[in-house]
Amino acid sequence: MPTEKKYEESILITLLANDSEHAFRLLYERYYNRIYRLSIRYLKSPVLAQEIVQDVFLKLWFERKNMKPELPVEAWLVTVAQNKLINQLKKLASEWNMRKTYMEEVKSNEAEAEAKLFNADLEKQVQSLINTLPQMQKQVYQFAKINGLSYSEIATRLNISPLTVKTHMARAIDKIRKSLSEFGIGL
Repeated sequence: MPTEKKYEESILITLLANDSEHAFRLLYERYYNRIYRLSIRYLKSPVLAQEIVQDVFLKLWFERKNMKPELPVEAWLVTVAQNKLINQLKKLASEWNMRKTYMEEVKSNEAEAEAKLFNADLEKQVQSLINTLPQMQKQVYQFAKINGLSYSEIATRLNISPLTVKTHMARAIDKIRKSLSEFGIGL
């Protein structure tokens, strides 16, 4: 580093420590591009890069009383910028992960809601088909599927043979399956 620039920089730091806005402005103009280019390289966003630049120079202003004139201010500014970039990248990664988790939950909830709607529609469709069955098939189907009765229990209640119950049940299921397959639903 040329002696003249170092000397000039140390004078600017001394003036800055004495609250010189002019010295601050000169340092800002001197190092703005360096900090901005560093920020844009990692963040790929002009808006976020500009925020980093502002944060770095804001920190310079707040730390002006603690700055040592004999140390290069550029190295200090770059270090502050790197720390702020690391923090910003961590924040962005965290936000991205939260957004990804949220989207997965939304998709899962949508799929669950869609499945519930489909099942509710299917249930209505099946109930509608059950209502169109002949009376004996309807009774046998309801006793077996809804009430959970065995074929022999159904036979006793309806005063028919278990084989007749089995026949009515087979015909009811066959009719329901065929009707549902017409709608593209297979059971």
